[in-house]
Amino acid sequence: MGHRRWFFWGIGSGLLLLVWFMLEPGVFLRRAQGPVADAGNTPVAPRAQEDKAVATRRDFSPGKKPDSGVEADLATGAGREIPGEKLVRFSSREGYEKFLAAAPPGTVLGRLEALRALRVRDGDWLSATAQGNGGTISGNYYVRVPSVPLEVKERGDAIYQAVGKKALELIGADAVRDAWGGGITVGLMDTPLEGTETANSENAGHGTAMRSLISGNSGAARGAAPASTIAGFPVLDMDGKGSSFGLAEALVRAVEQGVRVINMSLGSEGDSPVVRDAVAYALARNVVLVAAAGNDAVNRVSFPAAYEGVVAVGSVDANGQSLYFSNRGPQVDVVAPGYAVVAAWPGQKYVEVSGTSASTALVSGAMAALLSREPGLTGAQAARLLVSYADDVGAPGRDDESGAGVVNLQRVLERNQRGIVDVAVAGVILREEGTLGKITVGVQNRGTETVNSPSLEITAGSERRKFYFGSLAPGQTAAETLTFDLARARLEGGIAAGAGAEVRGDQRPENDLWTGYFRISK
Repeated sequence: MGHRRWFFWGIGSGLLLLVWFMLEPGVFLRRAQGPVADAGNTPVAPRAQEDKAVATRRDFSPGKKPDSGVEADLATGAGREIPGEKLVRFSSREGYEKFLAAAPPGTVLGRLEALRALRVRDGDWLSATAQGNGGTISGNYYVRVPSVPLEVKERGDAIYQAVGKKALELIGADAVRDAWGGGITVGLMDTPLEGTETANSENAGHGTAMRSLISGNSGAARGAAPASTIAGFPVLDMDGKGSSFGLAEALVRAVEQGVRVINMSLGSEGDSPVVRDAVAYALARNVVLVAAAGNDAVNRVSFPAAYEGVVAVGSVDANGQSLYFSNRGPQVDVVAPGYAVVAAWPGQKYVEVSGTSASTALVSGAMAALLSREPGLTGAQAARLLVSYADDVGAPGRDDESGAGVVNLQRVLERNQRGIVDVAVAGVILREEGTLGKITVGVQNRGTETVNSPSLEITAGSERRKFYFGSLAPGQTAAETLTFDLARARLEGGIAAGAGAEVRGDQRPENDLWTGYFRISK
């Protein structure tokens, strides 16, 4: 397909956008269109500083961000290290104790007893002292709030459909009750929740925003688990920056305090063995870990989302189309709404937030709601259910961009309810092969009964064809392709397309139709 630009606008679900933007560090927050307020409250507009732009453009390759210090590369796990610091982990308690006894005064900056890990000052002394006691040295990497490219803020509304206040509806949690999340403590690894009202930083309210998407209970910003308890762990400072060691410490502390779900709307390019150990520590103790895939537009998800057992979350807009900057890879488990999502902000304000941070918080809220509704589930079982009952979008079946699809809490809660008949248009993809254009459309059985003889009609310009399937089991996706004259579509600047799924007795026809327009450059 080369570097042609494909744009389309449409309604329905399962849209795919291939768009080539130059990346730039951008502002995480997008100003709400007009005042946003809870029902019954006085409308409050977002702070002016949330809308300021980055004045100077800096070019860089996807996956590498300009910054002082060590070069970072998400593709290799070589993150930006905090200068002058290292982490050391030990295979035995004896080696750990001997190292502490031998370390020069003032060189040990932090201890994590549960993992036999230390944060130390770097120096000529370190290598021999660590290795002599069975220690392994690694960097103490920066951990950050995932930044969203400036282009998304400037031009996103022309391409993506804003989520606004519809986040819960889009993840099948619009039937949320005040008791959902009761008895579940969610550990929030983020910026401080207190003392942020007067902070002069764009990221200072990030933790507050994520909390509202998990457990908010207002009309403007509502989470799927309003009765959950949020335990804040300020692993990031007011500027949205922290460290691998700080994250590992907080993970262990959260487990020891009895949290059931840990939300990590953050990420790092650095593959930290200490954080990996902390993740394993939490998973072994029945804790669900949910983390952001990252906003770097690369084919690898950020850490700790990349670790086995962590639910890695990508982002889509309100129509289910993937946000181009949402990191891709086989580690992506699910996606959730992440474009212009209304969230709370310090000072009783509301803003619209975008990116995999917001998507992650929504998934954590759904996870807490599920665990409260079905307390007999283990953490691993709850995670598997949310993934297994996701709504397929993008390429039919599991893919590196959207994982298993968009989280749908309703499908999880209704999985044992017999008699639900529901087929849906699952994903739409346009590609070219020589002189032919091809539109591939998926149809998914989102009900609880096997359906017989479902049909799928696809249109592309003047081309139209109806396809029939023998049967689809619950959760199964099938796909068909319609070809069209690509040369003619180029001359006309694009092509209108549509799709409709149908089966006898369908109880939820609202997800049966999709229409859109593919804009094709000449």
